[in-house]
Amino acid sequence: MVAAAAATQVLTYKVEHPKYGDIGTYINIVSQNGAAADVRTDLHIAVKMIGIPLFHQDATREEQWENQRLVGFQSSTDDDGTKIAVTGKADGAGFVIQSSSNGELTAPPQVHPSNPWAPFILHTDTMMSTKTGRVTPVVVKDTGLVTATFDGQPMRVHQWTIDDDKHQVVWVDDRGTVVAFQTEEQGAAINFVLQHATAALPAPALANN
Repeated sequence: MVAAAAATQVLTYKVEHPKYGDIGTYINIVSQNGAAADVRTDLHIAVKMIGIPLFHQDATREEQWENQRLVGFQSSTDDDGTKIAVTGKADGAGFVIQSSSNGELTAPPQVHPSNPWAPFILHTDTMMSTKTGRVTPVVVKDTGLVTATFDGQPMRVHQWTIDDDKHQVVWVDDRGTVVAFQTEEQGAAINFVLQHATAALPAPALANN
């Protein structure tokens, strides 16, 4: 008997700061097998001025999904020397989150992490910070097709906005790939621009005897 093969895609984004330029990379590794999906995120940011380190952030995050519902989450972040750990698990009609910075809380089942690896992530009214585990109500709006410029190249893309206590934007192409997204940090608009996307090729199938 041959087990079903999972399809894996790697999405690599460049992180752009309006003052400091290119400051790092953000990588989503998405493995899908039927209605299940596992997502691993690796973030590496280093801000320097004339060679002097000003700030760094490194994070590893993992998400588990079933039928487009978040069922598991783990993250470890080094935020300029401050270590933050977050875990989460679907439990009955809610999603229980343990955060080293915010303690324990139960979010509604439709909570989605603030990692736009697929367009369906935007179909929610509640989001969880992937760094701190903080949960906030959000207003998500589909603002339609726009022409946006990334790395000097204009693209026709679908634009979504996400508003809570800050403003975020997500741009999706006609294949459903998130080609860029933007978030605010300390008043600065940080852009994450897709540099490379592998094809979603199936991993080798495993034979069960």
